Amino acid sequence: MTQKPITTSWMWKQDDETVWALVIHADTRKVEWYDGLGCACDDGFQEQSFEDFLTIGPRYGDPPPDVLAEIYESLAVLGQKAGV
Repeated sequence: MTQKPITTSWMWKQDDETVWALVIHADTRKVEWYDGLGCACDDGFQEQSFEDFLTIGPRYGDPPPDVLAEIYESLAVLGQKAGV
């Protein structure tokens, strides 16, 4: 049986038409937020720890419910692999 690969990056469009992204960095146990992708401006980003995301939720973007569910699923699997 082949295991499904763990998703570690997502992109979505916010209600205001900006494109956001989130990348999970398992090695540093952080998620990295990107906003304004595809514009000529500076793609601002913020970092959030796994623990903070799992406790507080997303601090910077507003991922759609299906994306948010996938992010939580990936963080749970990666946390188990790390013995957390």
